[in-house]
Amino acid sequence: MNIFELPYSWRSLTTWIGSTLFASAVFWLCFSTCVSGCVDTPLPEPEPQARIVATWDPLLCGDPHRVVIELEDDDGAKLSRSVPCELGGVTIDIRHWGVYIGQVYAWALGPEIRAVTHVRLDVDAPVIFWTVDTPR
Repeated sequence: MNIFELPYSWRSLTTWIGSTLFASAVFWLCFSTCVSGCVDTPLPEPEPQARIVATWDPLLCGDPHRVVIELEDDDGAKLSRSVPCELGGVTIDIRHWGVYIGQVYAWALGPEIRAVTHVRLDVDAPVIFWTVDTPR
């Protein structure tokens, strides 16, 4: 006996169950593809816990050069930023609080580094306003 010889109610029931199973299979196939694609994407970078706003007097810069700030935390992670001295400041995002040591110096094109100042900075607040001597 094939499906076309069944009474109408059995054919309806068989068609209804078959279409429901087919629709469920299609749904789960699409859902699993979306979930596996969504799970495989990397997480975005975490927001910084603190921000250092370093400033200096741009009127004391003299010859054009860049100011470089290099910091290193207790774990050895290094941060470095450089901007033209005429800007008078730079912002550095910090991933975690702690003690940072490093140096601030003036740099112009070439191997010469001038006015190196060694620094120690305690980062223990969301925003640190830090005034440094103008490197010349």
